Amino acid sequence: MIVNVPFFIARLMGFGFDALQVVTLGLVENKMITLDQVRNLSRDNVVSPGAKGFADLGITPTAMEAVLPEYLWRYRPSGQFTAIKDSAKNLRKS
Repeated sequence: MIVNVPFFIARLMGFGFDALQVVTLGLVENKMITLDQVRNLSRDNVVSPGAKGFADLGITPTAMEAVLPEYLWRYRPSGQFTAIKDSAKNLRKS
């Protein structure tokens, strides 16, 4: 169910739920709404029609597939040491 809540009530809710989490030392988690979420929702985050684009700012976009493996190396089974581990396996065979 979606209910429109005025921002002043949402701020009170966010503050209250955040305070409850702090007072209980994290035993009760704030899964409803945080004060930071209310702050983000109170601002428009849509780019205006006259805003400059990548070309105007001198930025060349790069495909996500090209850079994603570099960001996700830490989630590999051996993290950054995968190549070292694989080369070590080759040494054992010799």
